Amino acid sequence: MRSDIHSILGDRIREERKRAGLTIEQLAELAGISTSFLAYIETKGRKASIETIYKLAQALRVAMGELFSAVPGPRKDAMHDAALGFAQLIRDRRPDEIQTVMEVAKAALKGMARAKKK
Repeated sequence: MRSDIHSILGDRIREERKRAGLTIEQLAELAGISTSFLAYIETKGRKASIETIYKLAQALRVAMGELFSAVPGPRKDAMHDAALGFAQLIRDRRPDEIQTVMEVAKAALKGMARAKKK
């Protein structure tokens, strides 16, 4: 990972974009910036304004501060990774759909616990 703050920011934006399953075009559209500008932020460490960083964080649904943290390699916490994956699954869903997914997940966990006892 690169060491200056603009490069770290670019690396983190790219990492979060990929984690969210978004193309560079999709993220640029969600953030209201050009694809070429986003590409330069991600690859060349081009300077972005606080407003642009805020828009990107909002589009990625992460806290702005997370974009500035230099994370060496993949996160080691399996629970955190699972929570991020689950959050991605229910992203942009209606509250009733989220409730249904939660009920299905709870039922699946109960079934797994019962199977484990056998």
